[in-house]
Amino acid sequence: MGFALEIATPDRLVLSDEVEKVVCPGAEGEFGVLPNHVPLITKLKIGEVRYIDSTMKNEHILVVTGGYVEVTDQKVIVLAEQCIRARDIDKVQEEINVQKSEEILKTAEKNTDEYRNAKKMNDLAKALLKALERAG
Repeated sequence: MGFALEIATPDRLVLSDEVEKVVCPGAEGEFGVLPNHVPLITKLKIGEVRYIDSTMKNEHILVVTGGYVEVTDQKVIVLAEQCIRARDIDKVQEEINVQKSEEILKTAEKNTDEYRNAKKMNDLAKALLKALERAG
């Protein structure tokens, strides 16, 4: 017996499905959710949301760029800034983004918008490449 998973961004509902398990990138670390989980609300960081669907028992991987997650005993709601499915990731472009952002991080002063934006770009590109690798 599974539970409902909904993932939404400001502009669309990305997913509404019955799932067996969800793993989310919480601000304090990755956490897993199974049916009848204790209720919680927490912030998400850039990283993978992985879930196992109830029908085919396949693992699916998406990358979120932050947001929030609410867990109840029978439902998980992910409100993400952005959500990218592993199948939509452009490996070459993300490798370029890692290189570009690392060059900026070498020269930019910390505590500047330039540094923060490069750090976010770097974190996202690395998360996307990791998700692509995991998805095979």
